[in-house]
Amino acid sequence: MLALLAGGCATRPPEAVRQGYAADGAVSAEIVDVADDGARYQPQPGSSYLDPLPKRANAVPVYPPMLLDRRLPPVEVVARLIVDGTGRVETARIIRNDGDAAFADAVLAAVRGWTFYPLQRVTGRVVEPLPFTQDYRFRFRQENGRAVVETR
Repeated sequence: MLALLAGGCATRPPEAVRQGYAADGAVSAEIVDVADDGARYQPQPGSSYLDPLPKRANAVPVYPPMLLDRRLPPVEVVARLIVDGTGRVETARIIRNDGDAAFADAVLAAVRGWTFYPLQRVTGRVVEPLPFTQDYRFRFRQENGRAVVETR
């Protein structure tokens, strides 16, 4: 009897088929190597560097609602973020957009409010926060009419 009860707990009822639901969009983001423009920090003897980290509370761009019903193919948008020494995004601009301008607007609306644990140079006991530039690639997509949100 216990085996039957335990077995019943382990199975899930089949998921109901949804019909006629509105389309959802998903967004994922990944860091892209910044094009080498010569503006890199040179290693200082006796120093080490702590990589910048985005804070978990950073907003994810939202798939533009007015484009959901179009069931568009995946779109990539690359944004360049210039972050000051306190970890706040000072400037954000789009450097590539494969789709409608609304995708770029969604990225900018999100990333302009991002904050980071800043890049830091550590020399002995001295910790110096540094400004930095980072490119992010955002992928907007729909899968079977539903959202699949990925963060890398």
